[in-house]
Amino acid sequence: MPKVDWVEAVDRLATTVDKAMDRFRKTPRRRLHDVPTPPAVHDPFRAAEEPAKPAPEAEPPLGRADLPVQIYGRRSCMWSGRAVKVFQELGIPAKFYDIDDTDNRSLEGRLVKETKQYQTPWVYLRGDYVGGFNAVDELNRVGQLEARTLPPEERKASAHKSRIRLEVGKRPPEDGPEGERR
Repeated sequence: MPKVDWVEAVDRLATTVDKAMDRFRKTPRRRLHDVPTPPAVHDPFRAAEEPAKPAPEAEPPLGRADLPVQIYGRRSCMWSGRAVKVFQELGIPAKFYDIDDTDNRSLEGRLVKETKQYQTPWVYLRGDYVGGFNAVDELNRVGQLEARTLPPEERKASAHKSRIRLEVGKRPPEDGPEGERR
């Protein structure tokens, strides 16, 4: 009795049944008659035949030190509008970049990659990322916003001056029980 190779017998049976089932299927299965050869694996221990390609040049960072304020946001975002308004009220020139504009669509991916933040706006003061509207509002309330927008040489000269202003208005006396505001 001849020796039966069970693997080949089962493979032939499966192929025959699959072809028979093609009659009942709406679309027959695609069959791979020629198995492609896998791509060559790079051997790290063998010397390279071709010189290595130079790495692509890194894009410059989005924050520019020559501009006092850069705001990247959307015109439809209320927080971007509020950030612009804070700088307008202080008289600080702010450059606004609308990331929904067709020229600036690629900026959003770079901003997320560079800052690790997804919310708009992205605010840069003298090339340094500070955050969104909440960070700008906090700096404004503390009195450091104007100093952060100055060039470095002017910032050092005005470092000894305090920019914090605290004003408390007088309150009129209230009618009420004894011991309270008189």
